[in-house]
Amino acid sequence: MKIRLAVLTGIMLLLAACGAQISSEIYLADLDEMSDTDELTTKILIGLPFIETEDCDAETQRYQNLLKRSKGFKNIDFERCYAADYSNYVEFGLAAPMRLVDPYETSMSGTFEIIRHDDAESGNHHIFIRSNPSALCDLDKLVIDEFWQSLDLNEVSPLIRISNDLRSPQTLILNHVFVNGSPVIEATEYVLERRDSVEVVLSDVTTAWIFDKSCNISSRTAQLGTWTTDSEN
Repeated sequence: MKIRLAVLTGIMLLLAACGAQISSEIYLADLDEMSDTDELTTKILIGLPFIETEDCDAETQRYQNLLKRSKGFKNIDFERCYAADYSNYVEFGLAAPMRLVDPYETSMSGTFEIIRHDDAESGNHHIFIRSNPSALCDLDKLVIDEFWQSLDLNEVSPLIRISNDLRSPQTLILNHVFVNGSPVIEATEYVLERRDSVEVVLSDVTTAWIFDKSCNISSRTAQLGTWTTDSEN
């Protein structure tokens, strides 16, 4: 009976999904400089868990070999190894495009991207995050082949830090997200003084939408917030 229980436990652990950690920082100066033609990038940090060993070098090489075969993660750089939430992670940096486009009328140019779309009436800047579910699906297949586990991205709770590196205070309107650890359930203004920042974590529903893996869907979009134009840069 004990042997059977141990075997069942081992199978459950083997089939359990491995969670990832995702974070990024958006600078308002970069959002301000975006144009219809030039394309900026911001770094998205992706922490992938150690699966079998605690050897950073070995696991890093293992992931790098896997990522080179992926559709959307070939040009990704090793950042560090770290421990969090009782797990070890290999962290990679992915350059995500920052684009001034209509997120619902243009095709994607990467696996993840940050988009600014301006409101014609108010002039306010709406900030979006967009993902490529087919690239995530492709990565998930590679992870399963290599580690016998699915890559769990639905509960990553991505942390996005928005920083004001402009010369004057700037106002953000945020809604249906967690701001500095607290839930925001209705539109709320946040004034960022110079060099201030705010930490935004997507809601569970938005996270599940953006990071859901699908091999036949080209893009998914969610709004991070609105940067108002009631103050000068």
